[in-house]
Amino acid sequence: MLDEELEFARALAVEAAALALERARSVTPVEKANTSYVTDLDRDLEQLIRGRLKARFPNDQITGEEYAAEGGTGPRRWSIDPIDGTGNLVHGLPLWAVSIGLIDGGEPVLGVIAVPPLGELYWAVKGQGAFRDGERLVARDAETIHNQDNICVGTNAMRKLDLRTVPGRLRDLGSACCEQVFVAGNRLQACVFLGEATHDVAAGAVITSEAGCRYARLGGEAIDGATLVGRTPVPSPTFVAPPLRLAALVRDARPLPPRGDA
Repeated sequence: MLDEELEFARALAVEAAALALERARSVTPVEKANTSYVTDLDRDLEQLIRGRLKARFPNDQITGEEYAAEGGTGPRRWSIDPIDGTGNLVHGLPLWAVSIGLIDGGEPVLGVIAVPPLGELYWAVKGQGAFRDGERLVARDAETIHNQDNICVGTNAMRKLDLRTVPGRLRDLGSACCEQVFVAGNRLQACVFLGEATHDVAAGAVITSEAGCRYARLGGEAIDGATLVGRTPVPSPTFVAPPLRLAALVRDARPLPPRGDA
């Protein structure tokens, strides 16, 4: 049932979110090797979350964005993204999240995502539904994509997709975790990933799937949450949406043609 794990992860995410809000305006960013930002807040929050999880669940492995794997050797693995959307945070854009996911035997089974600037907490356990602040989330579906539907396409995916073949109003929020919970909560109707790491999607995969979303690669290959989480960085443009909208998107979406063929 994972009741103990869920209660602990929610409390931990709330604690981390409060600390993040206190320090969000005074972070010190530096560039990593891939030119993305990391801040002192990212590192401190990950150490906080790791320490709490390691003490409570010593048999579980712990992984995250900023530090090497540690902990036990059992089948369960916690995957942490202390700040998803660090670039947004650094520039004062209030769309970033704290993410804690649990993977058991390769299957994502629990996800908690806090969005501190909005004061929102999302969570899900496999087979038990998805929630925002206690309200059940069910992603609304439709057979077609309306031209006013919000479709989020990550920057990497934008550079591989022919955006003329993706319907709706295209967005990029700069936070994979925010995008996933917003699809679950109907602020977005779909999102598209490419290159995201396990910590970017581990928690969100549980929340979106429990809200009724499914996943498919460009070209139409359907995948499950375990494949989404297990084959990272996400190797090809991958769509997250309720089933009918997902079918409409992958039916029409095409890769960006080679230069000179547009």
